[in-house]
Amino acid sequence: MEKQQFSVGDSSGETSETKKSECTEEKFVWPWVGLVANIQTEVDKTGRRVGRSGSTFRDELIEKGFDPTRVQPIWNFKGHSGFALVEFTRDIKGFENAMNFERSYKSDGHGKKDWEKGVHLRDDDKPYGWVCREEDYNRGGIVGKNVKKKRDLKTLSQLQEEEERKMVQLVENMSQSIEMKIISKQELEHKVDETSRVLESVELHNYQLNETYKQEVEKMHANLQGLYQQILVGHDKSMSDLETEREKLENRARQIYINEAGMEKSRLEIEMNQKAMMEQNEANMEAMKLAEKHQKEKEKLHEKIMEMEAKLNETQELELEIEKLKGSTNVMKHMAGSDGDAELMEKMVKTQMELEARETALHDKIMAVTQKERMANDEYQEARKEMIQLWKENEDLVSGEKIRVKTMGHLDTKPFVLAVKKKLRCSEARAGLKAMELCSFWEGQIGNVHWHPFKVDESDGIAKLVVHKNDLKLVMLKSDYGEELYNEVVRAKVEIVEYNPSGGYVVSEMWNLEKNRKATMEEGTDVMLKMRKKLVAMKNKRKRR
Repeated sequence: MEKQQFSVGDSSGETSETKKSECTEEKFVWPWVGLVANIQTEVDKTGRRVGRSGSTFRDELIEKGFDPTRVQPIWNFKGHSGFALVEFTRDIKGFENAMNFERSYKSDGHGKKDWEKGVHLRDDDKPYGWVCREEDYNRGGIVGKNVKKKRDLKTLSQLQEEEERKMVQLVENMSQSIEMKIISKQELEHKVDETSRVLESVELHNYQLNETYKQEVEKMHANLQGLYQQILVGHDKSMSDLETEREKLENRARQIYINEAGMEKSRLEIEMNQKAMMEQNEANMEAMKLAEKHQKEKEKLHEKIMEMEAKLNETQELELEIEKLKGSTNVMKHMAGSDGDAELMEKMVKTQMELEARETALHDKIMAVTQKERMANDEYQEARKEMIQLWKENEDLVSGEKIRVKTMGHLDTKPFVLAVKKKLRCSEARAGLKAMELCSFWEGQIGNVHWHPFKVDESDGIAKLVVHKNDLKLVMLKSDYGEELYNEVVRAKVEIVEYNPSGGYVVSEMWNLEKNRKATMEEGTDVMLKMRKKLVAMKNKRKRR
């Protein structure tokens, strides 16, 4: 950059003082300020002197081309002193404007020398003006005090040295800034490399998960095929055993041919055996059909799962691509912010458009997967409802099984009877009647959707329902009837909140009594096959009789 050169010009004239200044450099008041004297004032009604405002004077100087930043009238205890300070900008342009301001007044015979010679003592109402120097800075009185305020004395050489020092400092700061940006760019490139490695690791992990899933699906298909083969082998063995039995009966019939009673008995046994063979064959055929239907339903369900997994994989791939594009966009933004490359900005815009298109495609795929998942869930819930209805209709067949139908939100009357009997110390009949009334009351409270005696506790990082310790109803129940009845009411209310919070009425659910949780469809299917075998066995037993 070019150095600023300050030139005073011929403002001082060829006097003895000018010759002396050639040996001693002249000092100016800095920031640049001019002094205007002989400003006309008048006395107002209050007895104070007033004159033109600083803004009006400043506008006049601006019209003359001196561009002052502010004109500050000097006031004393009598009012306007007739002096004003004219402030200019701190740069070389401000110095040039200040010197032009001084030359203008000097050429008109109203410079500093004219003022000091006493020209103003004549009948002259025009102002005098000049640029403040050392003698103005050291002046006494109100004028010198205002000139000194927040200002200093400096030579042009000193100002030039300061400008050069500031320039050197600016260059050093810019160099440090450039070095910092280079370091930041290197760090961003390092982060991009790390992000790329992480994405590659995620892609590899996703590939391994897909391979594991395919292997598990193949293993499941193999197990189903083996089960189907076992059913066929069992059917063939049953037919072979029946055929062997039939041959034995026929041999026996031939042996007792001469005995009519024995022949009749053999004939009846043969007929019963043939009927049993036919019934067994029908039962086996139905079992095979049921197994085939169960296998087809499982295959259909697994096809839907595979399809949803494929959609999920596509979604994950899109998410990875979107993350890559976002990472590229962020890097481009940082790089564009550092040097403003137009080609890089255009590339960033294209990347942003591609990112928006990817996000739109991802949203469409997520919506499709969600819709299919909802349809599969509806089918699953419908099948579960049918299975629960079958359970209710055949309670005697599943009495010994661990999978049963449980009524969620239903109160057990035993704790009520024991609690009432313990509190009232009355007869069995009266305790039972009071317990029924109390149980009916709390069934109504459990079904009341507006009563919610719980709060969510996340103290251990897992959200779970806990009972409000200060719930008035539960506090009174526990105080009147004890801990056991309190726990029974809380259990029923928790089940209602979990399984039917909006309706508030009891619902049926297929339950695993052994593990105290909701039973799966596979567990229910296994019990259904057992139910089928019992039905076939009971039917065969009745026919034999």
